[in-house]
Amino acid sequence: MPVLAHAESSIKQVSFQPQVKGLGCLKPETIAMIKELTDKIGPIQITSTCGGRHARHSQHYSGNAIDFRPRATSPRKAAAVAKTLTNVGGVGTYSNGLVHVDVGELQISWYGHKRGNNRRLAYNR
Repeated sequence: MPVLAHAESSIKQVSFQPQVKGLGCLKPETIAMIKELTDKIGPIQITSTCGGRHARHSQHYSGNAIDFRPRATSPRKAAAVAKTLTNVGGVGTYSNGLVHVDVGELQISWYGHKRGNNRRLAYNR
């Protein structure tokens, strides 16, 4: 069974905002990270994958990142759990309750506004 088909059938705790067209643009590592994350924190609603507007050179454009809203825990707890996953490169939280997680190489955590220079940074691990 292809990795994507297996991952989508096993990720039953994921819902999508209407602008998100599924997981098809994501890399297998990202899909595996989503599965591991939902196993630990419960259901999430994905608000962004590869489409839409992101920062230049965003991990989203490479299929390495998602933004999501946790459904069974707080954004702070979801981000804390995400930081413990072995294949996560970066974790960020927005002031509106969204969480960004990526499997990119840069290991950084941040909190701040969606747009602007008002972010605090902290390196993972």
